Amino acid sequence: MASMQDELMKSITLIQPRLSLQQEFYRYCEAFRAANEPDQYLEGLAYQDFPQYLQRVQDIELGIGVPSGFVPSSTYWLVREDNFILGSSSFRHTLTPDLEDIGGHIGYKIHPLERGKGYGTLILKLTLDKARERGLAGVLVTCNTDNFASAGVIRNNGGVLASQGPAKKFPRPISRYWIKL
Repeated sequence: MASMQDELMKSITLIQPRLSLQQEFYRYCEAFRAANEPDQYLEGLAYQDFPQYLQRVQDIELGIGVPSGFVPSSTYWLVREDNFILGSSSFRHTLTPDLEDIGGHIGYKIHPLERGKGYGTLILKLTLDKARERGLAGVLVTCNTDNFASAGVIRNNGGVLASQGPAKKFPRPISRYWIKL
């Protein structure tokens, strides 16, 4: 019998942002606004000039023009076969001391109306595959200590709690998990 994740995999892929999904990306962003959740990094640029946004995402992945304090990173979208964007992830290729404290290698978000359906576990699993492809032996993934859903997603993907406690630049306690690849 196939697992729910196997069934999801048949119609869902992890892709890099692309021009053909511009309107779907705007709808995805609007869903977060409607849920009163913070905007995504570079979202403003996406609304001003989507092709420039795509170029910026590609440049950051290649390490071109990475802002001070940031690291090269890859951006992915979890997309259903009807082009609906279910979630997004960011895979940071290296860590800084700040990312070791909060943020880690991988961050992910699931569309507010699609949470609790296994997509968080799936997007993290697929993003971990991308980290493996880059040769990482392990990744750090963090979440707010009171974000039990995210903690479950991380544990479902092999996350082992390394530490919990306040972050230097964030007012809430953070849980830090390592996942061996």
